[in-house]
Amino acid sequence: MQVSYIPIPVLRLILLSVLLGTCLAAHIAAVEADDGSREKIDGDLILMQGKWDLVDFIYYRDNLAKRIPKGQRQGTRTVGGNRYRLKLRIGPLQVDEDYSFRLYSQQKPKAFDVTLPDGETVIKGIYEVNADTLRRAYSQPGDPRPTQFEAGNQTYQIWKRIVDRPTEVKN
Repeated sequence: MQVSYIPIPVLRLILLSVLLGTCLAAHIAAVEADDGSREKIDGDLILMQGKWDLVDFIYYRDNLAKRIPKGQRQGTRTVGGNRYRLKLRIGPLQVDEDYSFRLYSQQKPKAFDVTLPDGETVIKGIYEVNADTLRRAYSQPGDPRPTQFEAGNQTYQIWKRIVDRPTEVKN
């Protein structure tokens, strides 16, 4: 009977590879938000990453809609982790601020909380996101979270993903 063995340097290399692979897999499985909240990044947070363009903006007060005309609304939302930079113009109002947010993707409808730049004020909202469209409805600070889109007292927004296409280089 012939006994085969693995040389010790090869065995060490195999064990080191297994250990590194296990650590990497554990790290990937536990990617966390960058605000220290230890919120795990789920599929919706991954979908929200990138740059978004404001398509529609509607105020609802007592179930009456006031759509902001296209020429009076302009905005981009750039998301990285659980933070975003909002550059927004609604009529004479202009915003250029950083915000943090938290998703509650297991709730029905899916929900979010946004912490305003003062670090204390929170607005509550609901959302739907897919590969290229983000719908959001949110209440004013201190008001209850909306339970449906386009009703009650809320602000409703539709955002479309901005895809940066490479420019063609001419020789």
